[in-house]
Amino acid sequence: MASGKFHDKVNLGTGAILTGLLIGLERSFPVVISFVIGWLFATLIFSPDTDVMPKKRSGVLQFFLYPYSILFKHRGLSHMILVGTILRIVYGLIVFSIMLFVLNGMGHISFGASHFFSGVFDFLKAFDYHLIQYKIFVWLFIGMVGADLCHIFFDKITSFLKKILRFP
Repeated sequence: MASGKFHDKVNLGTGAILTGLLIGLERSFPVVISFVIGWLFATLIFSPDTDVMPKKRSGVLQFFLYPYSILFKHRGLSHMILVGTILRIVYGLIVFSIMLFVLNGMGHISFGASHFFSGVFDFLKAFDYHLIQYKIFVWLFIGMVGADLCHIFFDKITSFLKKILRFP
């Protein structure tokens, strides 16, 4: 298993190369920016190692990420391609809705979690890739999945190399 710093370096380098490829393929600015934001978010904040991050470097986010580390064990569901990404997104939406519920209950905002989730469902139900907001959504997700795939791939490679080097 690779260290967190190694993952960051590899993911950031790979993300930079892929961003260059997207620019070279003449993708639109919103597509490239969405991909970069998704990649950075999944690399630096919401990675497959989110379950160990609250103990390391999450700062203010530690409060929100700590329950994730209790619910999901390291190298479990969070390290499954696509499943882990979707799981973290759903977790993030649930935590955000709880925040909305509390803020609404305290009278700080005028809409609550139910309005938020109905907006999310309406957005997904009306999906049309030809509209810019859906392109942004798709490329944000592609960036997140790509960063997770890179992370998991290098976990597998380093684990394999350690096993080979240990048993010549």
